Amino acid sequence: MDKNDFDVDFDFEKEYGFDPSLFMDADETEKEGVAGSAFESAGDGDDDLFGDFDLDSLPEDDNSGDEAEEFDDFDLDELTGDISDEGDLSENAEEAAGDTELPGEEDIPIRRRRSRQEASGEEAVPSEAPEYPEEEVQEDPAPEAEAEEEYAEEDGEKTSSRRRRPKEDKPKKPSVFSKLLDLYLAPMRQTEDIQTVDENGRVRRRRKPSKSQIFKEVYLPAIIAGVALLLVLSFIVGSVTNAVKKKLLNDEANRRESLSASQAADAAEKEYDALIAEAEALAAGYNYDEAIAKLNTFSGTDPEHQQAITAKKAEYTTAQSQLVEWKDVSQIPNLSFHVLMADPTRAISDAQYGGLYNRNFVTINEFSKILEHLYSGGYILVDFDSFISTSTGVDGRESFFQSQLMLPAGKKPIMITETMVNYFNYMIDGNNDGEPDAGGAGFASKLVVDENGDIKAQYVDGSNQTLIGNYDLVPILEDFIKAHPDFSYRGARAILAVTGHEGVFGYRCNTSYIASKSQSYYDEQVAGAKEIAQALRDKGYTIASYTYSNQKYRDLSAKEISQEMTNWKNQVTPILGEVDVMVFARENGGINDYTGAVFTSLSDTGFQYFVDDGEKPSVTINTSYVRQTRIMVTGMNMQWHQSWFTQYFDCNTVLDISVRGNVPNS
Repeated sequence: MDKNDFDVDFDFEKEYGFDPSLFMDADETEKEGVAGSAFESAGDGDDDLFGDFDLDSLPEDDNSGDEAEEFDDFDLDELTGDISDEGDLSENAEEAAGDTELPGEEDIPIRRRRSRQEASGEEAVPSEAPEYPEEEVQEDPAPEAEAEEEYAEEDGEKTSSRRRRPKEDKPKKPSVFSKLLDLYLAPMRQTEDIQTVDENGRVRRRRKPSKSQIFKEVYLPAIIAGVALLLVLSFIVGSVTNAVKKKLLNDEANRRESLSASQAADAAEKEYDALIAEAEALAAGYNYDEAIAKLNTFSGTDPEHQQAITAKKAEYTTAQSQLVEWKDVSQIPNLSFHVLMADPTRAISDAQYGGLYNRNFVTINEFSKILEHLYSGGYILVDFDSFISTSTGVDGRESFFQSQLMLPAGKKPIMITETMVNYFNYMIDGNNDGEPDAGGAGFASKLVVDENGDIKAQYVDGSNQTLIGNYDLVPILEDFIKAHPDFSYRGARAILAVTGHEGVFGYRCNTSYIASKSQSYYDEQVAGAKEIAQALRDKGYTIASYTYSNQKYRDLSAKEISQEMTNWKNQVTPILGEVDVMVFARENGGINDYTGAVFTSLSDTGFQYFVDDGEKPSVTINTSYVRQTRIMVTGMNMQWHQSWFTQYFDCNTVLDISVRGNVPNS
């Protein structure tokens, strides 16, 4: 019970004339004076302190009377015992503040007063509780409960009480931040002028800071510090951001660099493989200079590639140094073939021209055998450019002279020519409608470029099916050179001679077909002819004229030959471009005089190389022209003039008697 709550229903000042609070707060001497005066004043009152009863007159243990009933629940000894046991009043008051008050503890003086008033017949006047100053009791924010148990036995029952002792508050130690904050905010908290005395006794006065001074001393440094902090943070964030961006950029750059390096390595590998393949093909054709030049274009830096290329160049240089010059170019043979019989059975059995085909043509199987014989005999395919060089004079005309032909030791040069590569209509068209069909004599109908870029021959078989394959000399020769690249000297191919009155290479591109067919048909044929002509030149083939209309020029007049040249320039030159090789048609069809009007007509048309037929090889190089003899390979010649071919191939092995039977001699 708190000291201020002591008998709040009992007014000591009103009843006895003194204030207990003064007595409680006074020292011992003052307490005696106060107590005496208080009791004296009390005796002078209307009512005696104990007016209603005399303690000495009370009968012991007499509870039968009315007065005894009023004090049944009041035991002075118990009350005084409790007070004496509690010790000092102030100490008990402090401890009682946290204790639970016992039932009836505050009612004891109230009942005494009420019983006295009721006995005297006075009207009960409610007393006013004195006002005491309230004391602030600071509660421990985190009290630590300590439990104590007391046991007492009364009327055979066991009771227990639990007391809690509040934990003493421990002062909190101010943090460094709070101290710094208090120190920093001191000018703001100064509301009055401050006077201080220094060690010399002089009075110093510090005025109350003005707003501007507070701003300068408090806010401005904070603003500057904040701005500086923001700048530092911005710098840090920017640095981190830049570092992250830089890392990302570096990672991306490294990734791209790695990808680029990988791609560059792949590209270098592909370039290396392609260069090696091209160089090998050039070297296989004895073109060592171009092979070395090709290897010099390699841009890769891989040490292994560089080492391999260096080794290849050394190999080619050594091989080139071992070549031997072929000095007698006048004896270079030229084996000449007409277009080949794809189906000799159909050709030889032709009612009108069967005998002609058997006598003058060679089958595709026979030609393949001839190539094998030539290769095994040490022959290498050459062309005019292999051993003839030109120079242009001031008059614009070219002059010809022999150049070095360098071959490996033991190798011999040879040339191949195919004539009638325009595929005459009578050989392929059985019903004369202008289109190849099964009624033809079993020859290829045209040259084409297939989907792989290879040159093939189109052919209509006996069941009228159109086929694409090796049905003539060009595709057979191409496959053979692929298998034997050293058979071709520096990419040399055969000479292909065409007429012009029915078109070239199987394409009906003469303007006469506009009337008989249509303009669109003619345009389509021209486009096809130009495509195959360019493909042939790209492969190394030499395109030649077989006269414009398959005529024997030895029997024609100068005027007739001039008209032939005009027709050639009008019909063929727009498609094939300039052609400088003339292969004279028919047996002994060449001109006799290379100085007269006929020669001038041919020369003015652009022809400078002239090939006629004969029994032996012959090459003449003149300053203004070149003449050569071709040895015609035919069924009749292989059957009846085998000595012409003895040094090139074995006619008995090549000639297919099982298909031909008896070959006519005339």
